[in-house]
Amino acid sequence: MQLHGSTEGNLIAAVRSANRLRGQPVHADTIKHWADLLHHARKELSTSLGLPAEPLARLVAELEVEMSRRPQ
Repeated sequence: MQLHGSTEGNLIAAVRSANRLRGQPVHADTIKHWADLLHHARKELSTSLGLPAEPLARLVAELEVEMSRRPQ
């Protein structure tokens, strides 16, 4: 996965988009991007690279909650 900007910035944008689009259909590519972003962020957390763990973990949790609200 290639990110444009930081993991933190991408997570913030994804959470904002997920909030804004709550209850609306979202393109499958967007869902895949969010899932890939979560995978990337979890990997970053496990290797302790980049942003301190707490803020990154909080953003991961926020996006996970938003994605869990979406019908499968």
